[in-house]
Amino acid sequence: MKLRSSILILLAAATAVTLAAVTETDRRLQRVTQLIERVKRQSVEEDAAAAASTTTSRCGQVQVSSFRVVGGELSQPGAWPWMTAIYLNGPKGTEFWCGGTLINERFIMTAAHCTLDGRQKRFRASQYTARFGEYNLRTTDPGESEIFQISEIRIHPQFTGTGFYNDLALFKLERPVSFSDYIQPICLPSNVQRSESFVGQVPTIVGWGTTYYGGRESTVLREVQLPVWRNDDCDRAYLQPITDVFICAGYADGGKDACQGDSGGPLMLQNEGTWTQVGIVSFGNKCAEPGFPGVYTRITHFLDWINANAV
Repeated sequence: MKLRSSILILLAAATAVTLAAVTETDRRLQRVTQLIERVKRQSVEEDAAAAASTTTSRCGQVQVSSFRVVGGELSQPGAWPWMTAIYLNGPKGTEFWCGGTLINERFIMTAAHCTLDGRQKRFRASQYTARFGEYNLRTTDPGESEIFQISEIRIHPQFTGTGFYNDLALFKLERPVSFSDYIQPICLPSNVQRSESFVGQVPTIVGWGTTYYGGRESTVLREVQLPVWRNDDCDRAYLQPITDVFICAGYADGGKDACQGDSGGPLMLQNEGTWTQVGIVSFGNKCAEPGFPGVYTRITHFLDWINANAV
């Protein structure tokens, strides 16, 4: 009888242990299942966020291949989808005024001197319109160009009309842009590129400016590649100090350069299929003069200001 009782006690204990083990296993399986479901949901959310980010913040991507302003070659429709034709409604009516670049869905970057008249008086934001998807300024392009009003102008607070130091302005659009193959933003330099001089590299400039000094603007978009100079060499070419707010590019023997009407346009570098803007057309000695490179606003010097104000 005693033996039987002992056996029953042992069986009960074994059953309890087994049930406890099964219960603990079930709990672990449940926790693993919940963890898997949580990871799945997180993955789906991250994929959706990545897709949304790609749609809204893709930059520097050219959808139409380009084979290659003074001395520049003709571009192709859609080759530079961030290029902006800025028009001014002034005393002479509405006329092409400056170039610019789309940097996000709401802001254009251009030169601050494009906001001034010949007497250094500022134009109003309401006097400007921006056209995207443009190639030939005299025709309606197949790239489905779009026209936007400018609601606000933000000029760098240290811009000086004498010497064009800190020659940078942001134009805020009246409404967000919808990106397409013909309308895309350009990339700004990364933090890693802040300290780069870009000397020895050969960036591209694009614009509708005149094809010779004092001439008429080009009706179609033109492009040219120019080597970057050392700032010390550029400084020796000009009477005014060429400080680190500038970047210079051009050929020592002249012949190719940005010119009148190209102001505000981009100096761009390509890396693995992505275009980054490193300069803004600012000034020069006439156009393509031997010994005088073009002078551009150096974007890397102003990244903090741009990021803080293009929102």
